[in-house]
Amino acid sequence: MQEYSSPINRRQVEASRSLYAMMNRNSSPPEHMWVNTGNAHVGNTHTWMAYVPIALVALIGVMVTWYAFNVVSDWERQRVQQSFRAAATDRVLMVQREIKQSLGVVQDIGSFFDASAWVGRREFRKFVGPSLKRYTSIAALQWIPRITAIERASFEEEARRSLSWFSITESNLDGDLISAKQRPVHFPVFYVQPYQLNKEALGLDLASDSAILDALQQTRDAGQMRTSARIPLEWEDRIEYGFAARLPVYNKIDTDETGTETESEEEDAVPDTLEMRQQQLRGFATGIFRIGEIVESALQSVSPSGIDMVIYDVSGELEKQYLYQHSSRMRSVNTGQHNPVDRGSLENKEFIQTITQAVSVADREWSVLCSSIPGHFQPDPWSGWATLAGGLPFTALLTIYLSTLVGRAAKIKRLVTERTTQLVAVNEAINNEINERLNAEKELQSLNETLEQRVAIRTAEAERHVKELEQFAYVTSHDLKAPLRGIANLATWLEEDLSDKLTDSTHEQLRLLRDRVQRMNALIEGLLDYSRIGKVAHSRESVDSSELLAEVVDSLSPPDGFIVDVAANMPTLHTDRLHLYQVFSNLLSNSIKHGQGKEGHAGVTVQDRGEYYEFSVTDDGPGIAPEYHDKVFMMFQTLAAKDYGSNTGIGLALVKKLVQEHGGSITVESEEGKGATFRFSWPRHG
Repeated sequence: MQEYSSPINRRQVEASRSLYAMMNRNSSPPEHMWVNTGNAHVGNTHTWMAYVPIALVALIGVMVTWYAFNVVSDWERQRVQQSFRAAATDRVLMVQREIKQSLGVVQDIGSFFDASAWVGRREFRKFVGPSLKRYTSIAALQWIPRITAIERASFEEEARRSLSWFSITESNLDGDLISAKQRPVHFPVFYVQPYQLNKEALGLDLASDSAILDALQQTRDAGQMRTSARIPLEWEDRIEYGFAARLPVYNKIDTDETGTETESEEEDAVPDTLEMRQQQLRGFATGIFRIGEIVESALQSVSPSGIDMVIYDVSGELEKQYLYQHSSRMRSVNTGQHNPVDRGSLENKEFIQTITQAVSVADREWSVLCSSIPGHFQPDPWSGWATLAGGLPFTALLTIYLSTLVGRAAKIKRLVTERTTQLVAVNEAINNEINERLNAEKELQSLNETLEQRVAIRTAEAERHVKELEQFAYVTSHDLKAPLRGIANLATWLEEDLSDKLTDSTHEQLRLLRDRVQRMNALIEGLLDYSRIGKVAHSRESVDSSELLAEVVDSLSPPDGFIVDVAANMPTLHTDRLHLYQVFSNLLSNSIKHGQGKEGHAGVTVQDRGEYYEFSVTDDGPGIAPEYHDKVFMMFQTLAAKDYGSNTGIGLALVKKLVQEHGGSITVESEEGKGATFRFSWPRHG
């Protein structure tokens, strides 16, 4: 088609050249045209009034650019602030959640004692063991019972059954542990875990410390968990701050209508009155936590983003207490438990983002100061300057452009007259071009009619060649089969007639010859089947796939020990029975040939995919390595040795072509040594 349009292109080029030459000839005014040269300076000179609008445009452009510069800079600062605020809030929420989970351990211990009349030392150790493994922030978990002076002797005697050296102790002025003085009420540390790190605290009477005793009594009266102020803790050869969380546990005692005390069945019940809380107090579930470990554990799962955190306790009326400082992992050195950094003393004057958020820790309030480190969460200075750098040149170019337009106005007026004369000549040339194009279209129409005749002739020739090829393939295959049968018969006769004179090697060669003849025959049949696909119209009928599979299995005659399972939900399709039969026959034949001997197994399942059914054929054979998944569907491709067997390498290629002929697809899922699963889709109708 391209060669027939070349005359038109050639005429277009010639016409364009003639127009261009004509316009050049007419670019100068004709001799008979009168030009007023005396007033030329009037049309080419502009007063300053003509440039006033241009000056106003330039001024407005500069003002708009400066305004845009400030707006973009403010947007960038707000974006950075919002990004910092979101990142800081996420980290504070992570710390809050970690604190809540840590306090939940104390709550669980309280519920455990509240639900049990008696908890032994071993039960306590087993109960708190998982929590100690999960939360590295736990310095100690304790059970502190309430022991009256009357109960002290029997309590110590009972405790010595598991710990022979146990006694209620207190610290003297020298820091040594001595037997505790007699008091109305004792609060000894009865259970403590981890034991090895806290065994010196076992038996220590917390009532000997007036401050701790006061905190215990306030917790008892409040009836809910309370936490302490900061506590210095020794950890890994350094001192860091922690806190204690205490939960009161009460004896479950109710009074019935007759005034008799009975045990209450309600768990975690807190007595209603202050007097009842003081009388029914059983003890305290206590946890001592390292603040630094809580913070670091909470932030471990968060990617570093350049935020420092300083935590203070602001619960008291006095000055806030410093608890912990977390330095961003993007810093070269983590300041850890050191004093907080003085932001005002930084020599780096970069923009530092800060935000303070509150964190509730039971009855106390902590304040978390988050600040960005130098070099992070900084506004992009180039965003505003880019606006300025783009706006000012644009304004300058616009001013120059408008000035050029004003200067060109007079020139345009002069050119209008000249071009009007040229248009007359151009119109005449266009009319000639139109006539030439009409003639070219007629010529092109004549060529198209000739081309259609040629296409029809070539199509008929192609169909004739296809029929000749099909006839050639049939005759060739028929003529090849006869010599093959003769070779097979000759090999059999030789082996029968000369069986006593042939060596083992000769017998092996004759068997190999017969096997090659069988393979050649199967190859010819496969090629014929492959070539016929798409050449014959489909014969559609109602096909019960369950019955069809039964026929396939019966025709393949698998070994006695080989099992073929067919799902019970096999559908009925309206399709070409022979094609579907060939697909199942080839796939199941491969499963039987490559199965695990006589004990092999193959299964056929189906899933409804709407307009298509997806069939799966699975076996327990040697499997197919992933690098051969595409290769197995190619012609003459086999993965086994070809000395023996009837594998021609055409079966899966034939299956793929049949499936694609019906608009489906086929894939293989397999690993070497783990069997194979072939999945193919087949339409409900077609």
